[in-house]
Formats: sequence, C-alpha cells, structure tokens
Amino acid sequence: MMEFITSVNNQRVKEVANLKQKKYRTESRTFFAEGLRAVQEAVQYADVTELFYTEAEAGRLDEVLKAAGNVPADTKEKSENKKNANHNNAGTAKKRNEAANGIRMYQVDEKVMAKLSDTKAPQGVLAVIRTPEQNLRQLRPGTASDNNAPVIILDRVQDPGNLGTIIRTADAVGALGLILLEGCVDAYSPKVVRASMGSLFHLPIVQDVTAEEALTWCYRNGYEPAATALKNAQNVYKADVSKKMAFLFGNEANGVAEELQAAAETRLFIPMAGLAESMNVAMAAGIILFEGLRQRKFYR
Repeated sequence: MMEFITSVNNQRVKEVANLKQKKYRTESRTFFAEGLRAVQEAVQYADVTELFYTEAEAGRLDEVLKAAGNVPADTKEKSENKKNANHNNAGTAKKRNEAANGIRMYQVDEKVMAKLSDTKAPQGVLAVIRTPEQNLRQLRPGTASDNNAPVIILDRVQDPGNLGTIIRTADAVGALGLILLEGCVDAYSPKVVRASMGSLFHLPIVQDVTAEEALTWCYRNGYEPAATALKNAQNVYKADVSKKMAFLFGNEANGVAEELQAAAETRLFIPMAGLAESMNVAMAAGIILFEGLRQRKFYR
C-alpha cells in the first residue's frame, strides 16, 4: 500500500539514501534512478520495487506509469486543483498504489526527497530498482536485431559521465551489451544512471570481469577484439568494423592497457587534423561505434 513519509529519519529513507554508496548497492543488490524519464524507462524495462515521489509530481508520475503500461487510462489522477487536494486522501492513495502493479509507493515531502536525491535540485521522483543478474551468460549473440551487433569492453573507465554516455551511445547503435573490466566505475552509481538517460535499462551490462574472461568470451562467440591504440593501428575509416567486433576503450588517462592491446586482433585509431594529442573516451567510443553502424547498416 501507499505510505506518506515526512521524516528524514525514517529507516527506509536512510536505507535508500545509502544507495549512493557502492557498498550498500552491493549489499542490497539495488540502486536508484531519479527523474520522470529515467523512472519511466525503469518501470518499463527493469525490476522496480519502490517509487518515492513528491505531491507536486504525483500527477506526472501517473502519466509516466500509464505510458509505461502500468496505469489504466481511467485511473489517471486529476490534479487541476492541487491547492485544495487533500494530502491524506485515502482514495487517491489507493488508486495510485493499484496503478503501480505491486510497486511499493511512498509520497514524501521536499525535505525527504532532498535526503534521497543525489542532485542539488531533486526532480521529485525516484525509483528503487533491483540490480539485474550480472554474468557473461547475459550476453547472447543473435538476440539483438543485428547479428553483428557490437560488444563494448571498457578498461578502467573512471568517470561516471563518460560511462553513462558510452552506455547511451551503445544503446543508440544497437550494441549487444557492455563488459566492464575490473577497475571501472560502478555502472549503477547515481551519476552513471543519470548520464545514461535510461539506456542503462535497455541492454546487458556485466561488471567486474577479468581481461582473460572477456577475451575468452570474445573468442568463444566469434567476436574480434579491437582496441583503440596510437601505435601499429588502422585508421578506423579504412578498417572493416562491420564484423562481429568487441571494441575495447580504455582509461581516461592511460588508454587501453598494453597487455589488452597486445591481445587484440585489431588496433584502431581515429585520425585527427588538429593539435590535440588525444580524445575523450566517450567521444572516441561514439565515433568508432557509429562508424561500425554506418558500415553494417548504411554503406561500406
């Protein structure tokens, strides 16, 4: 049933707020997503267990749930008279609870939402989500619409914004999934979830994989490892990246580890006309992944 929470000292509020830390995400096997767009994607594609929202966002949340297929049209709450709305309206609470199809609902005040949120300007809606199973069996070649859908392997990528952007780009090009080697930032940290703009819920992400495990998966499944490199590398615009490729992108400061470059069947570089020595890893990933999409789908 739906509950009202107005205390920042509420035990459940404290537990959810702790999910900002990896330790508690790992222990509870849950994480959270904020904002109407992310919550809608989570409700539609992930395993949402709880929703926290402010009164101001109640009407829009119902629209989100409806759009995600969780609210019948006739349960949409009318919110034109918010000034006169009864905060403790049991009928309204019952309606929203039923609409969420088993998701536990909490209406909270602004102070509680600020406690829960990872941003300075909370968006008023937050979902708690079960972390999906994470193993290489989740990556099943042939299940994507494109038989040559690429896999992205990341080596010690540290910046949450970069990881979130790469996840979003991988989703955009129809990737099979992502493999995060040991030492990468947690894919379920609030900043990564926010930067992924909902794409986190669209494709498998396997974390804490060893380099040996990742390469073994590639060879067993017919994927060609291709690492970004500066030496002995092919121009990405002249290479054949339309095949089943596992693209390796590396740490922001040091790139792909030398041992991984040595193990890769292909090395790729992006030609540059200016004086910059290198390129942001998320930008480089975008260029190479979209060149792969161009070759697979549009022209070679």
